[in-house]
Amino acid sequence: MKKPIKIGLLGAGSIMDAHLPGFEAKRDLAVISAVAVNRKTPERVAMLQEKLGSGVQVYDSYQALLAESDVDAVDILLPHDLHLSATVAAAKAGKHVLIEKVMARNVWECDRMIEACETNEVTLTVCHDRRYNPEWVTLKRVVESGLLGKVHFWKLEHNQDVDPKGLGADWIANRDRLGGGAVMSCLTHQIDALRWFGGEVSTVTCTGKVLPERMEGESIAILACDMADGALAQLSINWTTKSGIDTLREDQAELAKDGLWYEMVQVGGDLGEAYYLAGRGVFVCRRDDRDPRDFVDCEVPNAPGGFARVVTEQGIGHPRCVSEWIHKLCHLPAKVVTDGRQVRGTVEVAEAAGESMRLGRRISLPVVPKPWGDTTQPETQQSKS
Repeated sequence: MKKPIKIGLLGAGSIMDAHLPGFEAKRDLAVISAVAVNRKTPERVAMLQEKLGSGVQVYDSYQALLAESDVDAVDILLPHDLHLSATVAAAKAGKHVLIEKVMARNVWECDRMIEACETNEVTLTVCHDRRYNPEWVTLKRVVESGLLGKVHFWKLEHNQDVDPKGLGADWIANRDRLGGGAVMSCLTHQIDALRWFGGEVSTVTCTGKVLPERMEGESIAILACDMADGALAQLSINWTTKSGIDTLREDQAELAKDGLWYEMVQVGGDLGEAYYLAGRGVFVCRRDDRDPRDFVDCEVPNAPGGFARVVTEQGIGHPRCVSEWIHKLCHLPAKVVTDGRQVRGTVEVAEAAGESMRLGRRISLPVVPKPWGDTTQPETQQSKS
């Protein structure tokens, strides 16, 4: 049998635990053979070898891992400001790249990453996990089934209690390292899903609230978007509420149990509507006498014209993304739907939202790519004329 491909982890923070089940599920195809950390201590080496296997090599920098190990591909789990440099270095070393979302801090950095990987003939995949989550996949299937008719409205929400300074997550609290605030960090889940479900965004208007005691970037934001197909979209993120799920503070689990929903997606069309609510599932209804079961596999509506729960597989997005990535690396049938070019536009919308907050007005896409921190150039292509 062909030997499993070797994977290097660049970074070993908390998000690593979301990726590991995907590697475990495909251990016959891929093995984690090396990991790079920024603080290599005997205690941390022992912890990583216990979690990843006694044979894993631990390096004190991603540069050392790329120079010394014989890995075939890397999974980049580093802070956002390191995504560009790590991806370019990996590409030059001939390593295929999986990178945790968000892809980079702006589209200029995305373009450099895409260019480096294409020049060196390696693949670039972004772990935007919602595109692999069965419930979100189910909602996309609903949208594509025709059940809703012509879609005219989207609403996507993300609610969580995230206090980076209080948690000691210094890089998340730092605007330059994060690439902004909550919009770039986590509303990119909703932005990416919106683009995946409904196509491209043409304009963005955004307002946000900075709470300096929590972080330098915005903790709360609201986006209003015009879609290219004429639909309207409303997106919001609130990092100051104890929603029904909290991934950063186990001690807040009980407080969050009866809290606001973690995530919600609502889509309305002229013939029907659908919604996803974290912890409940996906539901659909028709505005006429058509049975929604004519379009998707769902339960019987609770009343004529009422909502019906759609049948959904079980699973989690991160491991599924990792598994599909491994299949692609092994030249097996794979459903990778988040390569660098596919999700570049997600960063672009988030960057436009940041420009809208900074300038206090609507921003039209596309934006002009410019290095991080450069605010001297026109912010959109339309500004040039």
